[in-house]
Amino acid sequence: MQMIKQHGQDAVVNNADVPNEHNDAVMNEAGNSVMSMLQNMVQNGQTNEVSNMLQDPSHPAVQQMQSNFADNIMQKFGLSSGAASNVASSLIPNVLQSVLGKFQGGSFNLSQITQSLSGSGIGNIAAKFGLDKDGDGDVDLDDAKKMFGF
Repeated sequence: MQMIKQHGQDAVVNNADVPNEHNDAVMNEAGNSVMSMLQNMVQNGQTNEVSNMLQDPSHPAVQQMQSNFADNIMQKFGLSSGAASNVASSLIPNVLQSVLGKFQGGSFNLSQITQSLSGSGIGNIAAKFGLDKDGDGDVDLDDAKKMFGF
């Protein structure tokens, strides 16, 4: 999420097409899109493709991730097709490029990440990435409430 927030500053926060009240939710949706795609790839035995995807912004998985993310933010937050596509095409590749940089810099271990992706549900993975705001070991509506100050 830290990488998403870093790249989301220009793509989301400073973007007049994204209403300010939706900035955090749009960035959280980006995180969900990335994690969901990575988990699906690992669970389907495509661990080698994860590395390829991170290195190639035109990889079909990256394109699908961007498309799914754009569709989600259009539906959930009322963004126009053009605005959603611009946010997705700016945010997703930059986040993936940062993830690749962490791999190359030794900060991430691909085998550890693929083990966590293949061995747990989205809620558990999200908890590992700091989204478990109430500390109960899962990510649910209560965490979203705490995240948005409800």
